[in-house]
Amino acid sequence: MIAVWPERVVQNVEVTALVHATEDESKVRKAVLNLLPPDIDPPAFEAVKLQGYYGDPITTLKLNVKHRRPATDLFEHIVRRLSSLDLQALLDELPQRIDESKNLYIRLDKQKAYTGKAVLETHDSIRVKARLRLPHKADPVESIRMYIESLETYPT
Repeated sequence: MIAVWPERVVQNVEVTALVHATEDESKVRKAVLNLLPPDIDPPAFEAVKLQGYYGDPITTLKLNVKHRRPATDLFEHIVRRLSSLDLQALLDELPQRIDESKNLYIRLDKQKAYTGKAVLETHDSIRVKARLRLPHKADPVESIRMYIESLETYPT
């Protein structure tokens, strides 16, 4: 079965990273910005100061790409930059990466992002939360799998 996807599948993308006391905030910002396509106009960072378990300062940095065109471009850019092994891991783990609201979560290595690479990671990562517009009554896991697999056919 061949899926027909609307031109803009992704409704919005939220990118979040924690800046720990031992990290340089400007480098974490750069790591997040390195995940964006070069032609996207990045939204402003939202920064929230928090306190860690042991009283250490932590800053949450968040970018929210709210419009479908840049959100879809960002999501596709990230997925296309994954290695074949990471892409397969993402596809294998889809049931665990989709919540009840049909948001897809991807966690990327902060250090690798700083060097311009998109690599899956679970610890001290950059969190990407994508809200996708799925066909009505469709299985979200299979729909998202088909969409991601369709991206391999049309690289940027």
